[in-house]
Amino acid sequence: MVAIYRLLQRAQYEQSVANVMIEAYECACRELKLAGNLTDQLTEMVAQKIVEIAREGETDPDAICNRSLQELGVAGH
Repeated sequence: MVAIYRLLQRAQYEQSVANVMIEAYECACRELKLAGNLTDQLTEMVAQKIVEIAREGETDPDAICNRSLQELGVAGH
């Protein structure tokens, strides 16, 4: 199962918030040239960082994507 979906199953989020996190996750996977369905440590870290940023109230998927990549030490777009 895709890392972001596993994390979203563990908590109750409004559908609009979940959609933003999914979009940000897909963006980050594209930027990192990762297959989003991988179950490896990197995709898990990306998903966790995206959820963390979204919980802080950020609602722009591109901003979440960029910030997650920056905080993980890789360049955003």
